[in-house]
Amino acid sequence: MSVEKEMLDFLGIEEKEDLFQDIPDMIRTDLEIPEGLSEREVMGELKSKLEKNRDLNELTSFLGGGIYNHYVPAAVGEIVGKSEFYTSYTPYQAEISQGLLQALFEYQSLIAELTGLGAVNTSMYDYPTALAEAVLMSARIKRKGDKFLLPENIHWEKEPVLKNYLRGKDIVIEKVQFEESGKIDREDLKSKFDEDVFGFYVETPNVFGIIEEEVDVFKDLKEENDCALVAGTDPILLSLMRPPADWGADIVVGESQQLGIPPSYGGPTVGIFASSEKYIRKMPGRIIGETEDSEGKRAYCMTLQTREQHIRRERATSNICTNQSLMALASAAYAHLKGGRGLEELARENYEKAHHLAESLNQIDGFEAPYFDGEFYKEFTVKTPKSSKEIFDRCAEEDVLPGIPLNVKDRFSSLPDTLLTAVTEMNSDEDIEILVETLEEVIG
Repeated sequence: MSVEKEMLDFLGIEEKEDLFQDIPDMIRTDLEIPEGLSEREVMGELKSKLEKNRDLNELTSFLGGGIYNHYVPAAVGEIVGKSEFYTSYTPYQAEISQGLLQALFEYQSLIAELTGLGAVNTSMYDYPTALAEAVLMSARIKRKGDKFLLPENIHWEKEPVLKNYLRGKDIVIEKVQFEESGKIDREDLKSKFDEDVFGFYVETPNVFGIIEEEVDVFKDLKEENDCALVAGTDPILLSLMRPPADWGADIVVGESQQLGIPPSYGGPTVGIFASSEKYIRKMPGRIIGETEDSEGKRAYCMTLQTREQHIRRERATSNICTNQSLMALASAAYAHLKGGRGLEELARENYEKAHHLAESLNQIDGFEAPYFDGEFYKEFTVKTPKSSKEIFDRCAEEDVLPGIPLNVKDRFSSLPDTLLTAVTEMNSDEDIEILVETLEEVIG
């Protein structure tokens, strides 16, 4: 009896195809399993497929939308790649090494300094999941009502993630409109408050790259309505701006991918999550603390780890186990290499380049840059004279990525033809000239 026949008999089936009988017929009709290949043949096929990929070294890219192409010093990769970090035991547990604990403590210290809040966890999965956890934490903090106010001028991936997290929870999301400037509509926001609202979210810069300048009004609204204020922000821009804690934020979320992590086809990323110390026991995730060992020397420990893996599930602040500690380590290494002054200089450079590009695009017939007239940082909207999707496709044929088309399904379809264009220090003056020339050729 062959080994294959013996296995089939053991499983109680007659042929291999029976293993897939639970697959719906609609899918099974298209299921074609090829014959097996040798390792050499598989590697050859994979190589030919991978050669079709194009990276940002080959393209002139102005993509953003939450993932940004910043320069990453070679030292970051060397630090993260050290075997002590890269292959260490899963960093969920309390027994992880002192070296990694200290590195994560440094990451927390960095985010605390930027946000002005004293309690920081050692990362969430990404920006959308950090926001979702912040909404749940807001409900734990206030214990009132069932309504959370969410602005419409946020990234299109955030609301679906939030809705997934809220399944089974008695929480209602109410949307807040945005103004012609691209900022949150403050009158609409004020009108939405009632006794059922336990929290609200404000993002600066928002999905359009717009900065909310008069932020103290949000602190007033929070205090007047006894709500939790969640702020979304950009860690590099925080080197120039007032920290969100100064204008009343109880929780700050964001994306740390910009600090030392390449775009990498969209991941991995690392979500920022910080809050006031008085709410530390309501926070999700792991928190590293500084202490002393038995000899009185400085040491580090996992102070809080309120997750279902370690305590009773019903008492956990989060049931999501994904850990981005290695990415948090990369962000800490990047920030220490840049230093405070380096982050400030980087933020200013990005700001100046973005405004230079906007001025250049505004000179092309039919283009309006920025489309929203609010103050922006490194990302802005561009109104185009024809289909933004068509313009993107035509530019891509010339190895130029002009931005993300916004007025497509699930991406602000109510807007006119609009691109979301981002600039970083990686975009040279020559890149800007290439983009302008390519757009001029595309629109004829």
